[in-house]
Amino acid sequence: MLAAAVVIPLRSAAPAADAAAPTLARCVRTSKPYDVGTTTVQVHTGGRSLQTTVAYPAASNGTGATAACGTFPLVIVAHGSQGTGASAAVLHTYLVRKGYLLASPTFPSDITGAARAVGPVISQVRRLSHGGDVPFAGRVRRGKVGFIGTSMGAMVGLSLFRTCCRDRRVHAVVAKLGTAIGSGYRWRSGPPLLMINGTADDIVPYDGARATYRHATRPKGLVSLAGIGHDLLTGSDPILTESSLGFFARYLRGQRGGLRRIARAAAHSPIATLQSSW
Repeated sequence: MLAAAVVIPLRSAAPAADAAAPTLARCVRTSKPYDVGTTTVQVHTGGRSLQTTVAYPAASNGTGATAACGTFPLVIVAHGSQGTGASAAVLHTYLVRKGYLLASPTFPSDITGAARAVGPVISQVRRLSHGGDVPFAGRVRRGKVGFIGTSMGAMVGLSLFRTCCRDRRVHAVVAKLGTAIGSGYRWRSGPPLLMINGTADDIVPYDGARATYRHATRPKGLVSLAGIGHDLLTGSDPILTESSLGFFARYLRGQRGGLRRIARAAAHSPIATLQSSW
């Protein structure tokens, strides 16, 4: 991507008394679609250290790339049982290109433990953005946080509706190939939810996903993918990216047209149908 040759310095001189001023990493003025910069940080929670890949809008691709100027909504990314934080970040780079900053930990294998770790990940990434020596310093937008997960990661996202694991900073959850397991769900106090499930999934039965959707309270949506299994192979159909981008546009950025984007994607898809109660 071509970028203007305007580089913002690490930080301006400030009065010594302004100890609370945030650190600002240098940045380059550029525009969407952004390139993808990455770095790795450690998040300590519950006696564990979670290696976390942070992917952020940048002026070039690669580890430690110079960030794009601006601030970007934070989205926590959760992998499946065979994945890692790094692999999940790669899968969701389309979000970075559209102006979201991703934090993708390698979570523990127990779903409740992973869900409880979401809060510390949010806190640590925000803290580093405010005052850390990281390439995304100053780039995390204050306010609403999103979550997106696949398979086990989707179940981690659904566990954010449980009393054990609710974090009120999370304002939008996308759960792909998930169903509710465990107890203590308090749907009415949870964030907006978008579920994406395949009707031919032999690992997460579609009937269970539909039951989860029925229990959830609005705003909610369910994208059903006819004939799609747990591999989530949809070919060239953009339904996965378009529905997630539309959902986050609405509930993280406040863009009402985001829900229309989901509906259009489903209407133009040969495999997708949308059920919703926004």
